[in-house]
Amino acid sequence: MILIVFTSSKKLLKLTILFLALDLLLEKVVAFHFVNWLHEQLSLNQLQSNFIFKLIELLNVLGLNVLITKQRFYLRQSFSWWGSLYWIFILLILLPFLVSSNIGEAIATGMMGGFSEEFLARGVFLGFFLTYFLQSNYSESKLMKAVLYSNLIFALMHFTNLTHELFSYVLLQSVLAFFSGLALSAIYIQTGSMWPAIALHFTSDFILTANGTGKFILWAQAG
Repeated sequence: MILIVFTSSKKLLKLTILFLALDLLLEKVVAFHFVNWLHEQLSLNQLQSNFIFKLIELLNVLGLNVLITKQRFYLRQSFSWWGSLYWIFILLILLPFLVSSNIGEAIATGMMGGFSEEFLARGVFLGFFLTYFLQSNYSESKLMKAVLYSNLIFALMHFTNLTHELFSYVLLQSVLAFFSGLALSAIYIQTGSMWPAIALHFTSDFILTANGTGKFILWAQAG
């Protein structure tokens, strides 16, 4: 994949708007109606329908990235003792909830947010803005701009849920997406791999679902 070289902020804005427009069109129109059709034809339950929708959303993000944003997804993580402790920490958090009666639903919900949203927010948006701001030289202010702008866009995308949710609820979704995204972005940048961020996102959604509060998480996901 040939990475984009930005010559101006106009190109960044143009490609960002193009990606967002196509992503929302394919997600809110094509995928939404297709999954609704499958829901009726195959008598799927809500969890199954949501899982298929999120899978399509992930494939949509991957496809649009190849065509438009052309960001490399950094998945390989080099060994470090701190990294090993992080994975042990994640495992220890998950262990008490592995005996939950709704373990299948919890795993599915964790995967829905952990993969599709991280590839979109961290893989595409954060990578896109990092490419633009850091292409000439590095500075902490430029790094912070990339993190803030990418998370702001992802948070604002939740406002498309106003078609079926109350404003106060969507506002809460957006605020949570923004601030949790800051932490996930820091983990991604610090580790140089998307897997730790995916794991933490998965763990958060998994635990909330296993603990009986998964309904909020299910609808708090963008799309």
